[in-house]
Amino acid sequence: WAPVRFPEFRSTCTFSEVSPQGAMSVSSRLRIVQFNMLAPSARQCKPFESIPWEQRLDAQCDFIESVDADVVCLQEFDWGTPGVVETIEKRLSPSFSIHTKRRAGLKADGLAVLLRRSAFSDLAVSARDLEPAYCDRVALFVKAIHFSGRTIAIANIHLTVAHAGNDYDIPHNRPLQTGQVLSGLAELGAEIELLGADMNCDHLETEPAGKHPCASVSRPVHMVLEDGLQSALHEVLDPRLRPMSHTSSYSQDGCCDYVFYRPRQYMRLVTAFLYPRSIAPDTSFSPATGWGDERGPGTLLSDHRPLVVDFELLNTPDPIKGCMCSVC
Repeated sequence: WAPVRFPEFRSTCTFSEVSPQGAMSVSSRLRIVQFNMLAPSARQCKPFESIPWEQRLDAQCDFIESVDADVVCLQEFDWGTPGVVETIEKRLSPSFSIHTKRRAGLKADGLAVLLRRSAFSDLAVSARDLEPAYCDRVALFVKAIHFSGRTIAIANIHLTVAHAGNDYDIPHNRPLQTGQVLSGLAELGAEIELLGADMNCDHLETEPAGKHPCASVSRPVHMVLEDGLQSALHEVLDPRLRPMSHTSSYSQDGCCDYVFYRPRQYMRLVTAFLYPRSIAPDTSFSPATGWGDERGPGTLLSDHRPLVVDFELLNTPDPIKGCMCSVC
């Protein structure tokens, strides 16, 4: 399989809508992508072990260029393989400002937030080494002004793996990391709060991890939900459907990729989907063909499926709807 150009997506736009009462609401679209890239320096499961990393990275850059996102949150951004960072900067920096944070210690991967240059101004970027220090986990925060005039805070995290073989990662370290990220996001004081995350757990999982009950494994996700944020993908999908975004050789497969958002009157969730959109969200991973019945663009980008989320930002709250969340 040779990478090909991905189909074009919608363009960022501004438009006007007239409510039945004649009130004008000017709105803008905001698209965010959450994606764990599977670093070339990380352990490679089948069939990625037989795919040259250069080929897969080119396909990932093709996807990011074509998906027309305003924000891209990346995990496993790889400093450990010569040429990866240089390729990403060459391919994507003309359209995006690229902000990164490498994991602490000797870890070769980390986080990146890409912001479309034409969509944001007045950027403030910060990073945090998360406690406990021996986990070598980090968080990346960005505050910016969107072209709609709204201030937006974005956090990017990749939580410690829910290791079932010890007594500290699941009950202590992962909740501790989540609390630090939620505090950091709140401290930014923005109108719009977004969290792109590889949570390394699926809150719909019903099986325990070793001696740890499923509720303990997924506690970080429930902490975020209890804080008032919502999972965009799960708000859109039929609740009877369990999405699959990640395959793992050391834990259960599931949906560990999330875009969380705090509902606001001037913000409406439009859609959320796992890429490729043509493949059902509950599709299982195949060691032969990846995320589909046959190899093709989008099915072998990573052991994770990219999550794409669209929001509509209203400059004037709609007097008919009032609340702009997807529930009301």
